[in-house]
Amino acid sequence: MSNATLYFELARSEEKAGNECAALLFYLSSFCDSFNSGTQDYPYGTVAKIRMLQNRLSLPDQFLFGLMHSYGPLSDAECRKLLSDSINGDIAGINTTLTSCTNMD
Repeated sequence: MSNATLYFELARSEEKAGNECAALLFYLSSFCDSFNSGTQDYPYGTVAKIRMLQNRLSLPDQFLFGLMHSYGPLSDAECRKLLSDSINGDIAGINTTLTSCTNMD
């Protein structure tokens, strides 16, 4: 089981328990780790959960992006860009970010 899956399960548990702030942080970790692990599985469900909690908690995008931290090969800025592009539905932007990251290896 990948870390992204574990983070997602933790987030769902926190969300069910009514701990929306903790859930959001775990969903953000799941999102970043899904790209850091290189599984090629796009985290559609995670993005939807992040957006839903962001709206419930009335957090502006810039605050949300400030909560992003990457614990893998991608930088915090790259994870923020991937989340921003995901929220905006910018598939080309996602692909460009991922391509530029893999070209640096």
